[in-house]
Amino acid sequence: MYAVAPPYVILLDEVWQDPLTAARAARLLAALPPDTPCADCRRDQIADVAQMFGWHYNRRMGMPPPARDPGLFLGLMRFDDAWPATWQAIRATWPRAPYSLKPAHGYDAFAWFDSHHSATRPQQDHVCRPAWRLHLTYGCPHKCFYCGLHEPWCAMLNVEEVVAQLDRMSRLNPWQTTWLYEDDAEALALEPEYGGLPALLEWAAGTPDQHIIVHTKSANVGWLQDRPHRGRTILVWSLTGPTQSTVMEPGSGTWLERLEAARLAQSWGYPVRFKLKPIVPVVGWQAEMATLIEHLFAAVQPDLISLFTLAWMDYQELVAAADTSLLDPRFLAGAAAAADELKGVRVRPFPHDLRREVYEFCIREIRRYSAEVPISLCTESLPMWQELGPALGYRPGDYPCGCGPQATPGLVRLSSSPWRIARPVHLDGSPVAV
Repeated sequence: MYAVAPPYVILLDEVWQDPLTAARAARLLAALPPDTPCADCRRDQIADVAQMFGWHYNRRMGMPPPARDPGLFLGLMRFDDAWPATWQAIRATWPRAPYSLKPAHGYDAFAWFDSHHSATRPQQDHVCRPAWRLHLTYGCPHKCFYCGLHEPWCAMLNVEEVVAQLDRMSRLNPWQTTWLYEDDAEALALEPEYGGLPALLEWAAGTPDQHIIVHTKSANVGWLQDRPHRGRTILVWSLTGPTQSTVMEPGSGTWLERLEAARLAQSWGYPVRFKLKPIVPVVGWQAEMATLIEHLFAAVQPDLISLFTLAWMDYQELVAAADTSLLDPRFLAGAAAAADELKGVRVRPFPHDLRREVYEFCIREIRRYSAEVPISLCTESLPMWQELGPALGYRPGDYPCGCGPQATPGLVRLSSSPWRIARPVHLDGSPVAV
């Protein structure tokens, strides 16, 4: 577990009523500094706690990042239908209540993702696969400047119940064989004391065709060595260059630490992938990316590599959050010039031509070391796919994805459109409207 020092821990009082969740809470508390303030709360007090501590998401860390680690909330996942009424009651007295209250209340174990528009086709500014995504935790201690997942840092303690529900979900959704674990958290930060990933790993290993995909920036992998994973847990490192990983993502593993962690994981039989994401074009980014890619292939033979530049923010957010002296002036000027054009577009702040320049450079560098490894774009625009698809050898509907719902190890190409085969079903058996 990371050596974190949260300023407080809030525990839902119900966690003490079950021996398994109580034991999990005790393990986590024992791994924290002994003087960490701890308090219990009832479910109907969560919103009050959120107001007391100023919980929020989507307020970017910035540079320098917050000095302290995030506060930790230990709760329980729920599988009833009470969230809409709960949310309505909260909003009645707190109209600007933050989204963070939903995971804190335990209502997002399985989140349906469809690019926020439609599961039936790729979107113009965001090509990504429709899928169920799996959560046990929310928030992160890495403090990457572009991220808003600071506080609360939530961990749901009824892991065994979630795994049982995942088993049911996998049977209801046989079209999905890979489950992304934690796109809104660092999956390795609390392990192995937490026991979330160990339980998921064991579940996947015991199934005939299911896989867990772990998206991480961590080097905390030593505890994975002797786990009976059977190759069913796929580790995907978000890999960034020297300046970015050390200065702009200060709580994460450095680029060399992540590569060493990946090397170890591969030596233990885990499938390993990389997302060069989000690529921040710092001063000298070409030399840094060339060095990064050289070291990547010296350490690991990756299952695939995906590429994506920094996005999800406009120019004003970029200059407010980043130390702009670290950014390539040409890219900074390009983002400023394109600010109006890219307003509301998800791949902003950098314009198409500059993003393409980054991808073309990375593709050339990767191909210096491997002619075979699949390269894809991650969450990029449809126009970018139309331009670079021929060079990559893929189309938006058939590329091997780092974390999509059919992203099994060794996959070279999808045989069916991911939008056509998606047939999402809720835990209660009802279909998701797509």
